[in-house]
Amino acid sequence: MSEDEARLIMQASLTDEVMRAERLRVVRAVHRQAVALLTALGLPDLLQDGRLSEQLARYETAHHIPGDHLWQAMQFFFRVAREGGDARDQTLIPHYASIVRQTLFAPAYRREPQIPDGFWETPLGLAVRFVEQGVTACEDTLQKLAREGESSS
Repeated sequence: MSEDEARLIMQASLTDEVMRAERLRVVRAVHRQAVALLTALGLPDLLQDGRLSEQLARYETAHHIPGDHLWQAMQFFFRVAREGGDARDQTLIPHYASIVRQTLFAPAYRREPQIPDGFWETPLGLAVRFVEQGVTACEDTLQKLAREGESSS
């Protein structure tokens, strides 16, 4: 499979709706994790303020939120997976990959993230793998997506 063929599959699979749903799924999971950690520290009320609700509501409607954080990292991987990247994007891949890995998969007591195998089958996991490692690393998943796309047509 060529990179152009793979990118066409990514464009067909990573629709705006799929990316929006994945971003919301990730934000909700991170929120649950934050609540659990603060509760374990005896500080559950820190996340109860109304401003937090307003901020979280922004994630449901926004396509871009300025800053260098998980949301930006997800947007980066989705954009580069769908549209390709330039030389500057190549330099940003390790930075944004680190944000995704540390935020989602690094327990408080470990230095190295523990990434479950199932992550690589999610839209975000597929985008990260495709951008970081190329077509060959995710060719099986891309072929599966292509077959699913053909059968639904």
